[in-house]
Amino acid sequence: MIKIAICDDEVFMTTLMEEMIMEMGKELHAQISCDVFFDGSALLESIDKGSCYDLIYLDIEMEQLGGIDTASRMRQLGLQVLIVYVSGHERYLKQLFDTEPFRFLSKPVVKEEFQSVFRAAYQRISQKPEYFSYVSSKALKKIPLNSIAYFESSKRVVYIHEAGKKVEGEKPSEKFYGKINEIEEQLSETHGRFLRIHQSYLVNFDFIKSINFTSVRMMDDTVLQISKERQKSIRHEFCALAGMEVMGGDHI
Repeated sequence: MIKIAICDDEVFMTTLMEEMIMEMGKELHAQISCDVFFDGSALLESIDKGSCYDLIYLDIEMEQLGGIDTASRMRQLGLQVLIVYVSGHERYLKQLFDTEPFRFLSKPVVKEEFQSVFRAAYQRISQKPEYFSYVSSKALKKIPLNSIAYFESSKRVVYIHEAGKKVEGEKPSEKFYGKINEIEEQLSETHGRFLRIHQSYLVNFDFIKSINFTSVRMMDDTVLQISKERQKSIRHEFCALAGMEVMGGDHI
């Protein structure tokens, strides 16, 4: 999930940018959450209450608290969020460097330029490592999400199968007590590439080699069963992530 904030005191502009962001999300098959603010102080208040953002579009001139002052306060808090300034006045350009902006968009915003900046931001955000945290043996642990091939649940124990660490006939050493339903819900909000193919399996799309009606084959050739009631929905989810159309027959 990519979390974005738009902060601009023009309703027309916030509506336009939100529409373009959601359009880009569909094009890139990215899950996006978008919050809108009409003043910098409202944005800072939301951040102070715990909101986190990957990308913020900031208008420079706003009545109460402008974009440069808002960004300065965020940097003072140590926030490394990507900031894209949006303004009709380029005279501010020299003042922007202290807040380390990612890009600058001139008003009126040109759709092609907006899309180009969004793609660059999306690429940068996608390169950031994401982690899955859990408690095991009274210790708090974390593991990169992009190294997890799939989760397996058995008798209230969740096993983490890491890519490249297949152990024949044995369960992986990384395990913890938990509910796979809760893991699925957590990852659906932050990382939309895990597919619930079975009551016992939550699978990383990036490590699926092939899929048919009844099973998926992982990159290490492990075959995992798809439960009967999930077969149709999994085919649709897989094709959506792969950018494919759902095809007939026994195989995708």
